[in-house]
Amino acid sequence: MENNKHKAQIKYRKNNYKQFNIDFRFETFNTFAEICKKNNTTPTTEIKKFVEEYIKSNS
Repeated sequence: MENNKHKAQIKYRKNNYKQFNIDFRFETFNTFAEICKKNNTTPTTEIKKFVEEYIKSNS
């Protein structure tokens, strides 16, 4: 049963999400990650927020 659930999750993500890889210099990413941690968030969450706001302000 767990295997079927996992397969369903993979299929859902494949059909509904697009992975977006970004290269950062180590220093930039590490500083950003530290700041995010201090603010109880994650780099991924903050980047997603930025993209959503950018879409809203430019649509």
